[in-house]
Amino acid sequence: MKEQEGVSADLCSAAQPPGPASSTAFLFPAFVLGALALPFILTLAMTRGLNHDEHQHIAAGMLWARDGLLPYRDYPHFHTPYLAFLYGEFFRWTQHPLLVARLFSAACATGIVAVVGSVAFTEFRRTRVAWLVAAGAAALCLLSAGFTHTTGRAWNQEPALLLVVLAFVAHLRGMREGGGGWLIFSGVLLGLAIGFRITYAPLIAPFGLATLLWAGGRRVRAAAAFSAGLLAGLAGVFAMCLLAPEGFLFGNFEFAQVNITYRFATGEPRTMTLLKKLRFLGKEVLRPDAGLVAAALVMWIAAACHARRTGCLRVELRFVALLAPFVLMGSLAPSPVFEQYFYPLVPFLVIAGLFALGALPAGSRSARIGWIAGVAGLMLSAGMNAIAYRNLPDLFTVQKWTPIKIHDRALALREHIPNGVILTLSPIHPLEAGFGIDPSFATGPFAWRISPYVESAKAARLRIQTPRTITMHLDAAPPAGILLGFEKRGEEMLAEYAVQRGYTRLKLKDGAELWTRGRR
Repeated sequence: MKEQEGVSADLCSAAQPPGPASSTAFLFPAFVLGALALPFILTLAMTRGLNHDEHQHIAAGMLWARDGLLPYRDYPHFHTPYLAFLYGEFFRWTQHPLLVARLFSAACATGIVAVVGSVAFTEFRRTRVAWLVAAGAAALCLLSAGFTHTTGRAWNQEPALLLVVLAFVAHLRGMREGGGGWLIFSGVLLGLAIGFRITYAPLIAPFGLATLLWAGGRRVRAAAAFSAGLLAGLAGVFAMCLLAPEGFLFGNFEFAQVNITYRFATGEPRTMTLLKKLRFLGKEVLRPDAGLVAAALVMWIAAACHARRTGCLRVELRFVALLAPFVLMGSLAPSPVFEQYFYPLVPFLVIAGLFALGALPAGSRSARIGWIAGVAGLMLSAGMNAIAYRNLPDLFTVQKWTPIKIHDRALALREHIPNGVILTLSPIHPLEAGFGIDPSFATGPFAWRISPYVESAKAARLRIQTPRTITMHLDAAPPAGILLGFEKRGEEMLAEYAVQRGYTRLKLKDGAELWTRGRR
C-alpha cells in the first residue's frame, strides 16, 4: 500500500510544471504573439458596424470629460463605473471618442490573446514545440466565434476579461510560490474587472476558495492577501455606491429586473428563463465554436482519465474546474442573454485545454489523442470562422474604418446646427461632432424604454425621463436638434414632440432624420 502511495506521489510530482517561468519568459512570447494578433483584432475593431450598447459607454466618458458629471448621481448608468472614468480621461485628449475607445478595446483583446499564448508557451517551454503550441493557442482564440463576435467594440467586455485572465495567472503564481504579493495583485485585478463589468463578481468565490484550498501552509495569510487586493480594486465601486446609493443599486441590479418586465411587455420573452438560456448557450455559443469546445473537452477527458489512474489532478486544472460554474453563472445572469456575455468562455476553454494537455505524459496514447484533438479543433475553427477577417484589406485604408466614417457623418450635422444640445437615443453621433447631449439619455435607448415601468418619484430621483415628464423636461431647455432614425423602438414620442414644437425635418444621407428648431 505504501509502495503504491509512493508511486502515486511520484507521478503527481512529475505531472507538475517545472516551476514558475521568469517574467521575461512570460512577457517575450506575449509581446510576439500580441504583435502578430494585432492586425487581425484591429480589423474587427475598425470595420464592424456600430452596436447600440456602445452608446452609453462613450456618452458616460464624454460627460465626465467635458462636464464633470458622475454616473448614478447626475445621470442613469447601467454598468459598474470604471470604464466611464477611464474613457473620460482618454476623451480629454481627442475629438474622436469612438476611434479611441475601439482602439482601447482592440488593445485589451490583443492582451487577452497574448496572455493565453504566453500561458501556452510557459506550459510547454521545456519542449521543442513551445512556440508552435503558443501560436496554436493564440490562433484558436482569434478563430473562435465567441471572440470574433464580441471583440472590437467600445464596451466593457475586453478590458474586464483581460483583467480577469491576468488575475487568474497572478493567482496561480501566488499559490505556487506562496507569495502574498502575487495574491494581492490578483485581488486588485479581479476587483478592477468587477469595476468594469459586474458579471465577474461571482468569481470572488472560486478565487477565494482556491487560496484556502491550494495555497499551501499559509492559507489564511494567502486569503487575507487576496482579500486586501480585492478591496483595493473595488474601492472606486464602493465610493460610487456611497456617493449615489440609489442610482448605483438601480443601475447594477434593479435595472435588470425592470428590463425583464419591459421585454415581456413588448412581446420579447426570449432567453429569459434558465432553460431558454441554456438552449441559447448550446445553439448560439457552443455550436459555432464546436472546434474549440470539442478540443478542450477531449483534452479534459484524457487528463481526467490520467488523473484517475495516478490519483493526481494538477492544481491548475482544479482551479479551472472551480472557476467554470462561476464563469457560466456570470454569463447566464443577464436577461436576455446575448453571445457577447459568453466571451470569457473563449480564453478559459483554451487555457483549460492547455493545462490538460500539459498534464498528460509525453508520448502516451492520451497525449497523442489530445494533440490530434487540438489540431483538429484549430482546423475546424479556421474553416468555420476565418471569414470574420474578410475585411483585413480595409485595415490599410483609414477612410474605410467605421469610427472614421461615423465621425465624418457626424461632422455633417454642423451644416444644419452650429452648436447646442442634440436630443437622441444614439448619443455617439452628436458627441463625435462636439455637440452636447441630454444626460438623461446618456444610456442611449435603455433608460428611456424601461422608464414606463419605473415608479414616477423614483424615476425623477434617478434622472430618468418618462413619457409623463419628457415634454416638460424638453420645454424647460429645448434641444437645438433632435436626431432620430437609429433605433427601431422608442423614437416615436421624440418625433411627436419635434412636430408639436415646430421643428423642421431633414433627411440625412445615412437615412437618419435631423429635426432642427424653427421652420425654413
